[in-house]
Amino acid sequence: MEVRIIDGYVGLKGRRILEIGCGDGRLTRQFAPMASSVVAIEPDAAKIALARQLAASEGINNVSFRVGSAQQLRLDGDPFEVALFSWSL
Repeated sequence: MEVRIIDGYVGLKGRRILEIGCGDGRLTRQFAPMASSVVAIEPDAAKIALARQLAASEGINNVSFRVGSAQQLRLDGDPFEVALFSWSL
């Protein structure tokens, strides 16, 4: 339901998405198939390890999971079209 609501507001199909505070990737794995690419960050290394494992087991390969925070994020390349931070506050 969350992804459907988000998609209704911003349209996720084919978008380059930044997700701040992805946790174990529960939501990431739901919207990743719609996106062109996703960078998902989370300060908890154990949660990122689990997110990577779960995404790989589901065949999701367009997500880059990174340990860190939004304040530390350094990225090159095209700008993001959508930034998500649900459950992060």
